[in-house]
Amino acid sequence: MPYLLTGAIALGIVMLVLVLRERSLRRRRELMTRILDLADDFERELLECRARLREMPALVSDPSTANATAADASASAEAIVAVALRDLLAHRLWLKDEGQRAPLKALAAARDALAVAQASLQTQLVRLDEARADLAGLRDVHDAIDRVTHP
Repeated sequence: MPYLLTGAIALGIVMLVLVLRERSLRRRRELMTRILDLADDFERELLECRARLREMPALVSDPSTANATAADASASAEAIVAVALRDLLAHRLWLKDEGQRAPLKALAAARDALAVAQASLQTQLVRLDEARADLAGLRDVHDAIDRVTHP
């Protein structure tokens, strides 16, 4: 009889360990999936940002002249986007290499940091759209004035 009780306790402990292990593995999979989804979204938004930045000099400059300041500003902003894309790639490689061994807290911190960066980029994209709209409006005014003064 004591063997049966000891066996039942041992089985209970093994089952508890297995349940806890499965929960931990499921949490890791969920975190990894969420991080990769956020990374995909963030990369897509970074590429969209870069494309919008490339359109800015055309809105600022007169097509007949080169506007070095606008080109420099666009190149500087593109460099920042390129750095962000490289950092994102480095994080993806870290996940590939260390994701299965990393503590869940580290994965959760990575997920949270990525979500914050993405939210910040979305705010910047809104500001970029506002700036583009303002520049397009100014360009239209400039063109209208140019048509009136140079018929």
